[in-house]
Amino acid sequence: MNNFPYIDIFILAMIAVFIINRLRNSLGKKTGNESDIAQKFSQKSSKFSESNPDKEIEKSKKQFREPKKTILHENSSINEKLNNIVKLDSDFTVESFVDGAKKAFEYILVRYSEDDMKSLKPLLATEIFNNFSDQIKQRQNKKHQLGITILKIDDPEIVDINIDKNKLCFIKVEFKSQQVQTTRDSKNKIIDGNDNLILNIKELWTFSKEIKNKNPNWVLEEIEENS
Repeated sequence: MNNFPYIDIFILAMIAVFIINRLRNSLGKKTGNESDIAQKFSQKSSKFSESNPDKEIEKSKKQFREPKKTILHENSSINEKLNNIVKLDSDFTVESFVDGAKKAFEYILVRYSEDDMKSLKPLLATEIFNNFSDQIKQRQNKKHQLGITILKIDDPEIVDINIDKNKLCFIKVEFKSQQVQTTRDSKNKIIDGNDNLILNIKELWTFSKEIKNKNPNWVLEEIEENS
């Protein structure tokens, strides 16, 4: 009976030895794969394939950076060409061009009626400059004086654009205006027109400019009647 406690101690010691051996077998034993596991965790991030969400985010960023076309004209063809002009000349705006064309319209007509070809020369293409010069010389030879009074100019409208391979741009503009025109002889007598007659005139003026030219002035190429 007195030996039972020693038997309990012996059994507990056997259990402890058994547990220690199991722990050493499972934790202390090397498998030979330790270097492979360490290498996997030390690989550079570039070796891992990019997840689909990351690719989609990067794609959306690129799309966001792409410039969208601005609506500059209700006509799709003209709008396309206006956007092309803006790409080539960042200083170009439709508002500034239309405003400049309106001022040029009045300035050219007034200077033409005053026979002031010197002021007009920088604003006219060669062919129309020569035509204006011939008409002025004919008036001067006859001692006639042209009078043009502009009563109203509607906001001009861009109706056509052409850009050639040399980046020379032609913009056709429709002008609607109210004018009084008269021609007087050397005695100041009206021989053509009427001081009391208001003319509603529609014309198409074509202006040209080399797009990349830093000179902001456009040149008048042609004038057409628009019935």
